Amino acid sequence: MSIPSKSGFWQRYADKVGVGGSIFAALCCLGFPALLSLLGAIGLGFLINDAILLPLLTIFLTVTLGGFFAGMRHHGQPWAFGLGLLSALVLFVFLFINTAISYIGLAGLIVSGGLNIWLRSRQLKSS
Repeated sequence: MSIPSKSGFWQRYADKVGVGGSIFAALCCLGFPALLSLLGAIGLGFLINDAILLPLLTIFLTVTLGGFFAGMRHHGQPWAFGLGLLSALVLFVFLFINTAISYIGLAGLIVSGGLNIWLRSRQLKSS
């Protein structure tokens, strides 16, 4: 069994943190009722503001793509980064234009995150 490299927290977990934050910000922007109700109930209703959520989404998408790029450098496969980049662009462009296409972008981010994790674990097992 190989020992994971001593890379920093952000190199190992940026894709996961970024995808989670992107999903949170995008669902808030899309007005996902369960999330909006939860935020209001715990006193974080001030977050339900596109002036706060759009920069937050931009930051999390950037962190996500940085994590996918680090993953691509780690395992050498461009698929997760390519799908993540396409999904991030679709999500960002269509967020306020078409809800259905925005959900497709979110699904693409989730799939690319899972693909990146799978490719990293496969590469670690073969080392």
